[in-house]
Amino acid sequence: MTEPKLSNPLISGPGMADPHVLVYDDTCWLFTGYDIGHGIPDWVMPEWRIYRSDDLRHWELSGSIDPAACFMGAGNTGCWGGDIVERNGRFYWYFSNRNRSIGVMVSDRPEGPYRDALDSPLADSFDPTVFIDSDDTPYLIWGMHDYKIARLKPSMTAFDEPPRTIELNRKGIFPGMDKNSLHLFNGRYYLSCSGYYAISDSVYGPYEYAGTVGTGWQLDSPYAHGDFFEFRGQWYHVWCRYRNRQIDRVRDCLIAPLRYNPDGTMEDDLSHLPDTPEAHGLL
Repeated sequence: MTEPKLSNPLISGPGMADPHVLVYDDTCWLFTGYDIGHGIPDWVMPEWRIYRSDDLRHWELSGSIDPAACFMGAGNTGCWGGDIVERNGRFYWYFSNRNRSIGVMVSDRPEGPYRDALDSPLADSFDPTVFIDSDDTPYLIWGMHDYKIARLKPSMTAFDEPPRTIELNRKGIFPGMDKNSLHLFNGRYYLSCSGYYAISDSVYGPYEYAGTVGTGWQLDSPYAHGDFFEFRGQWYHVWCRYRNRQIDRVRDCLIAPLRYNPDGTMEDDLSHLPDTPEAHGLL
């Protein structure tokens, strides 16, 4: 199989952040936050944006999700990280109201429109990841420092068990940061934060820190929030990086093919990114 030629950043304009990918109908749907706080040392995010691509090179803005359509309300600029899943022909968008709460919206199409499924928060935390296990069981994972996990009911809008803390051996390296991602490969669970990841034989853990997918491009910082996904038989990693965190919180999204080694470790193929000082972790 020939890997597609990738373009980085994904789009030319700034402000694409916290990416999560839904592969549906042989199309990649990319859900992101949208940074507009240029020159402001804080996150100013007035909506979420939905892009689509059938080649991972050209991304088309196909929709947006306004906080006016959920309990957050019109004019809210706390549209932090979220995640998307398709279930029984409907699309569930789990989102953050800044670091205050998690909600869930639903649509009949990946590009929306989305409506609030509860009109109230689902959880008192932020930065959710939704994960469907190999036995078709859905879970939600969220939080910062100590991640929480809970099985979801078939409705996808309520928990089917009390949340529990994921047991994670950070080995003093895995960052205590928000925006986790969870995926399954070859029977093993990969829990990641930025470019750091840990592996377990159970969705609940315990997870053992196993390494980073690469260096440079903020992968070896706590800030490269992103996602792992499979498309047409190849795995990929998509993440965001700050343009200049000393000035503001405006970000771009980057993408790289992902390789799994025989021992279960994984690494990004960063040859698709420009060979700049940032590629070597110098910026």
